[in-house]
Amino acid sequence: MLGLLLGAGLALWVVCLAWNLLNNREAPAVSAAMPFPLRTEPRVSILIPARNEAAILATTLPGFLEQDYGNYEVILADDASTDGTGDLARSFEAKYPRRLRVIRIADLPPGWVGKTHALHKAFEAASGEWVLATDADIVFHPKALRAGLWLAERHRAELVSLFAFLECGSFWERLMMPVFGLMLATVFPLRKINDPQSSVAIASGGYILMRRDSWAGLGGYEAIRGEMIDDLNTARRVKHSGRRIFAALTRDLLRTRMYASFAEIWEGLRKNAFAAHRFSVVRMLAFIVGSWLTALLPLAALTYSLFVLLTAGGEFPPGVGLSGWLILAMSLAQCALSVLLHFLLISFLGIPWGYALLAPFGSLLYTAIAFDSMLRTLFGAGVSWKLRQYGKPVRGAETQSPTGE
Repeated sequence: MLGLLLGAGLALWVVCLAWNLLNNREAPAVSAAMPFPLRTEPRVSILIPARNEAAILATTLPGFLEQDYGNYEVILADDASTDGTGDLARSFEAKYPRRLRVIRIADLPPGWVGKTHALHKAFEAASGEWVLATDADIVFHPKALRAGLWLAERHRAELVSLFAFLECGSFWERLMMPVFGLMLATVFPLRKINDPQSSVAIASGGYILMRRDSWAGLGGYEAIRGEMIDDLNTARRVKHSGRRIFAALTRDLLRTRMYASFAEIWEGLRKNAFAAHRFSVVRMLAFIVGSWLTALLPLAALTYSLFVLLTAGGEFPPGVGLSGWLILAMSLAQCALSVLLHFLLISFLGIPWGYALLAPFGSLLYTAIAFDSMLRTLFGAGVSWKLRQYGKPVRGAETQSPTGE
């Protein structure tokens, strides 16, 4: 039985490697060194939802406001912040009166997720032919806006998304973020996202450039008001309507540090884990079992096999022999494939290669986060984000009312 389970796990890793090599090789990318010539320069509204972001906005707002593009505005929605976000934003508004507008949101209506509601209010105030939804913690290069418009022109896309370069400074970021990134790249490969014939769709919440009329015609943010994962559901809604979407990577046009501590990583990943499986217990449990099969089992089998070899003088006990060597080989092969796949992403992110050896532990930790997300949603107060609690959406009513400020 152990051999069969290890064989199944090994087969999954081989398929995962082949899938990623096929669908993520030669991934489209843009860089600040490119010129991005445009045939036209339509009006663009940059939408920034901000809740208690004063610390980071001092760094990121100048990038939003000093783009190498003339025809745009920035609308910052201050979502009931209590840390001075509004005061900081208004100080920038005084310096850039023709570029920046600040909207104050006093409370969150029932049925809405906070970020989606903030984007909705900013969208209502937008005057641009295009809107660019972003996050307050994204650092924009001066060419970032121009790059998205260039891609939209070149690929005739109604939605363009750039995936920001992820900065990982702490041990926990370097352990967890490549594991999370590989899962996203496997489930949502860029080749499939950009293929009009594929139903696969996702966008990066830090950069979603959309034609305003198209998004309004699909119901805008009100249509996804109760969805926890706004970027995924935005991309799905646009692509599944028959419109073209396009996604690309960048190392220097956008950068961000999503989470700085273990607690932030846990809360941030937990927020979306159960929602990503569409609140299905069956899907979530299947994911957890699959993770144990490809991370915990080979690690345990490899450790035990090596322990037996070391204590038995380099040979397996009588009666184990060939099966012992086979189990050792399959568990070692699984661990090697895990390291190889994570190493490719770790290299892109500039993380020391040794963290690839820790990838199985990161996978197991993520299953714990996902399990916590499911239990809190089903039996607890729900997941938390920005000092608000969110439960499982009630279809028809879209979502339960968030409680607590």
